[in-house]
Amino acid sequence: MRYHYTEQGKESVVTNFMKNNKVTKVPAKEKKKYILLAEFITRFEQGKIYTEKEINAELLKVYPTGEYVEQRRYLITFNFFKRSSDGNQYWLNI
Repeated sequence: MRYHYTEQGKESVVTNFMKNNKVTKVPAKEKKKYILLAEFITRFEQGKIYTEKEINAELLKVYPTGEYVEQRRYLITFNFFKRSSDGNQYWLNI
């Protein structure tokens, strides 16, 4: 894990940046982005291979339209996911 946070800290971020299970505004601070993505990855199954299209579709259910590409990059940067060298396959890395 890249950032450590408490349950109270997580709840604060979720309360401030999410409504009805959707991100209303992407936080500027990286730690808060990390917390939101840590919640987001609970939608995925360990050991399953996902396409970029599937990852994008899930991101679009949660994040504002203009944000999904950046958030997909953060999934890799934060090591929540690994991807194939051609970028076509993604899998959880937790």
